[in-house]
Amino acid sequence: MKLSTRRLLSLLPLLLSSACAMLPSAPGNLYEMRREAQAAYAGSEDERAEKLLLGLTRAVPNDAETWFYLGNLYARTNRPEQATQAYQKALMLNSGDSRAWHNIGVVRLREAWAAFIQAYDLSTPDNPLHAKIEALINAMEKIPLEGLSRSARATSSAPRDAQK
Repeated sequence: MKLSTRRLLSLLPLLLSSACAMLPSAPGNLYEMRREAQAAYAGSEDERAEKLLLGLTRAVPNDAETWFYLGNLYARTNRPEQATQAYQKALMLNSGDSRAWHNIGVVRLREAWAAFIQAYDLSTPDNPLHAKIEALINAMEKIPLEGLSRSARATSSAPRDAQK
């Protein structure tokens, strides 16, 4: 079935307007999506915030700030690997963001803390590694970071005191 050029040209405005309506990249839509994502994030509506932030990363993949907030969300919801990946993406786009570097450090410190606690709990006092692990835990407890104490038992890798 062949369409005439005239018929095709008459359909073109309709096709273009339909295609444009489907794109989330209109500036107003993106600003609204960002505002909604920030409100959801601030209101601890984590599932909604994640959907909105992921939508923003698809619409504007080179926005370092969106990747940074997605990293914060993943850290807050105890998904350290995803948090680190999002922070690294933010840093690929803006390598001078000290907040992202800080938050990667916090996430990794908490992961190390959890690993040392687990290793300590699994080792026996007669194991030479037991004393080394205990020394590392004692040293880490001196780091001024919330949650690095034996009473906290490293329940979360979220950077509660992370930079926003």
